[in-house]
Amino acid sequence: MNAEAYLPLLYWHEAQLRAEAGDYGAAIPLMDKSREPANRDKFGWNPYVDATIAFLRRDKVALTKARKRLAELPKPSDLNAGRSWPPNLGVVDGLIRCFGKTYKVAYGPTCRKPIT
Repeated sequence: MNAEAYLPLLYWHEAQLRAEAGDYGAAIPLMDKSREPANRDKFGWNPYVDATIAFLRRDKVALTKARKRLAELPKPSDLNAGRSWPPNLGVVDGLIRCFGKTYKVAYGPTCRKPIT
């Protein structure tokens, strides 16, 4: 794999660091750059990106729509049965559960805990 193949992941992680620091304006364009081409996004990366950007923009309607797209993603037949599906759904649920809080708080483990 060449170095350019890692750029989207590097953009994502830089964006997360900026978002955790509260610099949402710098984080959002970097998150946009991390998208997968639609024909290669079998694991719901793009809906996860959409949900995170919606959270940063304080757009609960868009966040909820992105969560729905992620949750409805069909599970690949060759996926390990023990693996949870879809990836990052718990993170998005945490963003919804802690909507209005900072990204640093909402991304954290407290917001991912199921509400009892």
